[in-house]
Amino acid sequence: MKDTESKKVVIKILKEMGLEADAIQPQGNLPTPDIKAWDKKDKYIIELKIKSDDLEEVKKDIEILNSGKILGKETPIGPRNRLYAIITEGVNQLTSYDSEHTAFHIIWIYSSGRDPSLLDDRFRATLFGTQDLSSRQRKGRMTCYYFKESSFYSHRNELDGAILTCHDQLQLCVNTLSPHYQKFKQSFLCQRAFAKGLLDPEIEILKQDKNALIADCNYDRKGEGKILEYLKEKRNLDHLEKAIDMKQLNAMILLPLPKEEKQKLSP
Repeated sequence: MKDTESKKVVIKILKEMGLEADAIQPQGNLPTPDIKAWDKKDKYIIELKIKSDDLEEVKKDIEILNSGKILGKETPIGPRNRLYAIITEGVNQLTSYDSEHTAFHIIWIYSSGRDPSLLDDRFRATLFGTQDLSSRQRKGRMTCYYFKESSFYSHRNELDGAILTCHDQLQLCVNTLSPHYQKFKQSFLCQRAFAKGLLDPEIEILKQDKNALIADCNYDRKGEGKILEYLKEKRNLDHLEKAIDMKQLNAMILLPLPKEEKQKLSP
């Protein structure tokens, strides 16, 4: 989608949800967010980000496939620095436009390309800094939010939430570390518009009981060992440890066209 077209689509979606919405007009050369929305009680400022494939990476993949070789890819699903930078750019636009935080600040991320579902998962992990944990005394994995360096932790004073769009799916991710969290979770956007598409770690803990954790500490996220020790003590899980990070494994090869298909393509 072109930028102007995507803004129109987002505005239409917001209106269908029951909100009023309009595009924000640029103010000279200053970076501005894209959309303002409001209801009877609250206001929202939204910055739209569209992320697709890395063209250089696609070019290299095509070269490998055209050479007749097998293309093997091992893609981490966890937080990514490049996606973190995209979110940070959006936060800067939100804060430069509304430095007093008079409205809720939201980034709307649209994932497209060859594997939008994978990109969507990576954005979610980047927002929350999620880490899978395990314990030798218990079965299954536990999801810990804010364990790693994350956009929601780093920008907890500036970013209230993020809307992820993948295919025809929408999800509102809530920053529970935001000082506006209590008010935001009572907003029309959380209570009504995204009532069936909400990812709130506080709610996940209630749903999953002992299978979800929040690293609600102010330690440097680069010191993962210290955060792990904090969680062990808080949850009384002496054998808590990091699980192996998940990766997506793919293998592709370019197959020659059948003879009849080549004949269809020939002039």
